Amino acid sequence: MAPTLSPSVAQKQNLNLSLKMWLPMLQTSLQDLEKHLKNVSYENPFLEIKKPKEFYNNFMPQGTSGEFIESLALYDESLYDKLSEQICAPNFPTPNSQKVALEILCDINEEGYFDGDIEKIAITCNVYKEYVESIRQRFSRLEPAGVGAIDLSESFLFQLDACDKKIDDELYNFIKKIIKDIAHLDKYAAHHRFEDAKSIIKYFNNPPAIDFINTNIQIIPDFYVDIGEDINVRINHAYYPDIEVKDPFSSKNETIKEKLKEARDLVNLLNLRKSTLYKIVLLIVEKQIGFFVGGELRPYSMQELAKELGFAESTISRAVANKYIECTLGVFPLKHFFTNAVNDKDLSSSQIKSYIKSLVDYENKENPLTDQDILDMIFEKFDLQMVRRTITKYRKMLDIPSSKERKKLYKVENL
Repeated sequence: MAPTLSPSVAQKQNLNLSLKMWLPMLQTSLQDLEKHLKNVSYENPFLEIKKPKEFYNNFMPQGTSGEFIESLALYDESLYDKLSEQICAPNFPTPNSQKVALEILCDINEEGYFDGDIEKIAITCNVYKEYVESIRQRFSRLEPAGVGAIDLSESFLFQLDACDKKIDDELYNFIKKIIKDIAHLDKYAAHHRFEDAKSIIKYFNNPPAIDFINTNIQIIPDFYVDIGEDINVRINHAYYPDIEVKDPFSSKNETIKEKLKEARDLVNLLNLRKSTLYKIVLLIVEKQIGFFVGGELRPYSMQELAKELGFAESTISRAVANKYIECTLGVFPLKHFFTNAVNDKDLSSSQIKSYIKSLVDYENKENPLTDQDILDMIFEKFDLQMVRRTITKYRKMLDIPSSKERKKLYKVENL
């Protein structure tokens, strides 16, 4: 067997530095990419970040109003930025705790809720799932209060513990009791501390990241997909900043040489980001071509894609976070294109949910379909054995009320 060379300490440090720059760059959204790179450039005098020519070509011909120019200069801190800067001591004092916290951060949605899989994160980070859960619980100490919770009730409990108002033990325990039974709030109305509890709860954010949700925000697609006689996948170059490496003089000073190397590495990593995302999108389009021409999504997992590209699944999860495709059907997050197979059939959960929605859309409003009715119809159409609780889960994911609730709603509509 041929001998292998152990990397030197300097090589290991360079590798660690590249990884430290690479993973945040890969995960950052296209909209936030320029700001991310500018933050890096502040620590390196040889870097200059500029908007690309394509950006001005896209927008300037339409006129440059003062409002537009102002919008380019302003930047609202994102939820990801806010949380990532808090992943440090004292809440996350060790490299291991920070690694797990960053994985958890990848699975915090725009509302601030954690919607990931604790067990998968444990496998990715090579730790026990109990340790991952303990790290998630530490998010209760971060701002905005309530983020990292799995649901409204837990978010309110996080916010209760973070509340800076004076709350005595009796009131604290009563509020905690209400939160755990928030769906039946009215039954506590006769309690002598009810008004006090309401005055505290009304200040809680629902969802926890509501201050970071901009309903008017423009989603910037990373890729454009055009399906005609040919399949055309284009990178949105207009929002990829240009990086200029200044090298005004040669120097034997090791610190200056290191900064120059960092600057050149950043250019290479930006190109690597483009090529990595391009490969991911090409595979998505190939696997889900039926969707782009009006069909349904096929079963396709991040694990399958990671295996095809030779990446870890956690890297793919970072890569697809906050990335979008624009096609004739609209703008879709990359995560939209991953859907699980149902009962090992070549049938995706997306197809089942779409079928459930169509059944409810055209049901008899005087006699709405029960979950059991839907279950029977799925078996008849797809020859697929499922359990009723799965239908209930899919229905709730689609925000479809139960048959009894729908019947009441239909009656109200007819008044």
